[in-house]
Amino acid sequence: MNKQVNFMVTDEGTVVFITPVSDVARQWVDENLSIEPWMWMGSGFGIEHRYADDILMAINEELGGICQG
Repeated sequence: MNKQVNFMVTDEGTVVFITPVSDVARQWVDENLSIEPWMWMGSGFGIEHRYADDILMAINEELGGICQG
């Protein structure tokens, strides 16, 4: 059984870009994160490494960790 990818994750060194690619992922971001408008670049948002690990752990726990990148 193939699971749907919910997020694309790109580590750019100083910043990690997280892009919700499914409806489930976009809803999760809306319900669980406070992303400022300036943090969005296209359909994804940039976050400092110190916050990215906690966000990715929460995604893993709540959505089964279906991330690619």
